[in-house]
Formats: sequence, C-alpha cells, structure tokens
Amino acid sequence: MDALLFPLLLALLAGFMFLSMRKQKKRVAEMQEMQSSVSTGTRIQLTSGLFGTVIDATSSDYVDVEIATGVVTRWNRLAIMRIVPTDEAAATYPGHTAPEDEFEGYSDDSVSLDKPSSDEGRDTDK
Repeated sequence: MDALLFPLLLALLAGFMFLSMRKQKKRVAEMQEMQSSVSTGTRIQLTSGLFGTVIDATSSDYVDVEIATGVVTRWNRLAIMRIVPTDEAAATYPGHTAPEDEFEGYSDDSVSLDKPSSDEGRDTDK
C-alpha cells in the first residue's frame, strides 16, 4: 500500500504544477496581447497607478502617455496594467465628481432652519 502512495502523491503534485503553469502562461499571453493592442487615444492605467491617454503608440517598445493636460511622458509598454473601459474613463480624470443620486422621499424643504415658535423645541428636563 505504501508503495502506491508515494508515486500517487508525486503524480498529483506534478499535475497541480502543470495546471498552474498553464494558467500563468495564459495570463502572460493575455497581458502581452493587451499591451500590444494599445493604440493612440486609448485611456490606460499604468502599473504605478497613473491614469493617462496614449498619445503615440507607434513604437513596439514604448508609448507616450499624457498624464495631465500638456504633460506627456514616455513609458515602457510593459508598464501598462490595463485598458480603462470607456464607461469608466470619465472617473479617472482629475477633478471628476460623480453625479449624486436623488433620494426618493427626501426633499430639501422638509428641513427647517427656523427657530421653534414655542416651547415645543426646548428641552424642559432640567
């Protein structure tokens, strides 16, 4: 029985290592495909956390990224972490404020800043 246990554990370990290596290779290939597909005008996030717009993507090694109005920096393509989808791109610009949702049942005129007209607003427990 012990003679079968050790080879079985080795086979299980080898299978696990094989599957994890395949996953890693697939992720690397997807990342390289994404980095090479970046084109001019694409909104991206860099590995440093910076958001920017690609200004020049003609080189295969680097991209020029505008990180603020008139501020263009050159980055290695490997520094591109993700492409920001267009529906999320507005939130990545400096000074962006998200629109506030209206709360149902709440109106601004329900709050009064006037002083109470009688003793109903005073605390009589002294």
